[in-house]
Amino acid sequence: MSAERPSSEASACPRERIGASDDDLLGEDAAAPPRCVRNLAKPVGGRPALLLELFIFWMFFQYFSYAQEHIRGGPIESVRHAHELFDLEKALHIDVELWLNGGLAAVPPLAIAAGYYYGMVLATVPITLALVWWFNPRGFRRLRRLLIATTLPSLLVFWLLPMAPPRFAVAGIVDINAVYNILGGALARDPSRSANLYAAMPSLHCAWSTWVAYALWSTWRHTRPTWARLAWLFPAMTYWNVMATGNHFVLDIVGGVALFLIALVIVRVVKGAEERIWQHESDGPASARATVAASDFLTSGASAEPRRGG
Repeated sequence: MSAERPSSEASACPRERIGASDDDLLGEDAAAPPRCVRNLAKPVGGRPALLLELFIFWMFFQYFSYAQEHIRGGPIESVRHAHELFDLEKALHIDVELWLNGGLAAVPPLAIAAGYYYGMVLATVPITLALVWWFNPRGFRRLRRLLIATTLPSLLVFWLLPMAPPRFAVAGIVDINAVYNILGGALARDPSRSANLYAAMPSLHCAWSTWVAYALWSTWRHTRPTWARLAWLFPAMTYWNVMATGNHFVLDIVGGVALFLIALVIVRVVKGAEERIWQHESDGPASARATVAASDFLTSGASAEPRRGG
């Protein structure tokens, strides 16, 4: 086996012999992983390590899903909170949910399209992360932090203020996804077979779509300014969609946008503190700088060289 030359099919992803000490442990013909595999586990071309970033996203998604599933308000309490929120909207004269929902339900083809759009919004988050990783590697870490800072505080609100969506709490609201069974929408009324049904405040659909627009705007505002501006149409469409499909109140949208804005401030404060730390470390011994650089590599998946960008 060791005497054979690699075939042409394997030449695009060559394998290399590992050290003698490792050979003793793994066998005489043991070989290092293919170079293309190793490249996924380390920063390449100025981009954070892909395998590490995928692992971080997977762990974050698993934790958030598990936590949301186990933070469930009771239906009576959640509907009562929804009634109180809707009464507040009436007092403020912003209770447009019934009007938007009735107009959408009257046009079945548009209602079905809106239902699929609602289900598609969540898929735009990993897609946007991938685009940012490729087109904006220097800003990737900051935008990934912003996504996490936008999402995690919502768990506290779900726990303290369980809120039923309009489709459960307001008479006359048509549950678009359930009526047309869009993406399993008919099951969305069974708490045992769906995600947390009483987590409408704040609207993560709106918070995440706002993050998507901001991430794309940050990535393309200098190179593709038209695309960067058009990205803001996505959250605007999402705000209309979540109300028209009966999934969120106006104030749920306000809560989602507020969640994003608070996270934006937090991330900027943390970035400023990080830059001051880097400045302090740059004046210290080389060994201290190397220690901080190694720590940054392990926690962020970026290059081991200290960076101020992103």
